[in-house]
Amino acid sequence: MARITLTPAPGQMSASATDVPAFPDERFGFGIPECIGDSARPVWFGGVEPKWEERDGGAFETSGRVEGELEYSALLTPFEDHVDLNMKVTNLSDRDWAHAMAFNCFQCGGALSIGDHECLRHWVGWRGELRRLIEVPRHCGPRPAVQLYGVDGAPPWEDIPFVARFACSPPDVALEGWMAIVSRDGSRLVATVSRPCLCLFQNMEYSCIHASPWMGRLGPGETGTALNRAYFVESSLEAWHARMVTEMAEEG
Repeated sequence: MARITLTPAPGQMSASATDVPAFPDERFGFGIPECIGDSARPVWFGGVEPKWEERDGGAFETSGRVEGELEYSALLTPFEDHVDLNMKVTNLSDRDWAHAMAFNCFQCGGALSIGDHECLRHWVGWRGELRRLIEVPRHCGPRPAVQLYGVDGAPPWEDIPFVARFACSPPDVALEGWMAIVSRDGSRLVATVSRPCLCLFQNMEYSCIHASPWMGRLGPGETGTALNRAYFVESSLEAWHARMVTEMAEEG
């Protein structure tokens, strides 16, 4: 089976995905990670110089280190209809991190069949149902195109400094740990899901979606891990969701 082609950007926290069987003429992007570390004071891109190394099977590993704060790695492994991002972060600071996290961006705005700047084809899981994101309450902050959501099983978003600072999360809303965008013709979709997931993010301006990997509480010297998976499938939303739930349970 043909695998998705990954192409990292040397010296940057980004990579592209092309030759996607379900989207043969489209290009997608990853920001890996846009920021990472302690949710109270994460390190953003520009604060670290990442290294990329090629691995077997078209995989690539990126890593970085900030002395006295953290070191991290992300192994990107391509398959026919998904890419796995296995995340790892180590606390090199002298303080406890209540919530270790990565903020990975899945960029879909450059794919004409998927890009959804009006948020009409974004889908989430809410209260046991598949719901269009525009049917979920929004709370607009300083940037109306941006929205962050709490996740079932994760701490309330009010207790996550990274999320609370954006001031754009609706109260009493906790979604499943994934977000999807259905293609214009309704026959395909892309999605991002993390196990475990700390929060969700959506930006209509760029048609990008995030399911932030949650790597737990880390004391000095401790290391946390999480899986972030990006799907590119020819499927109905319902069939993909059933598959994803089974796969994520197996990963756990």
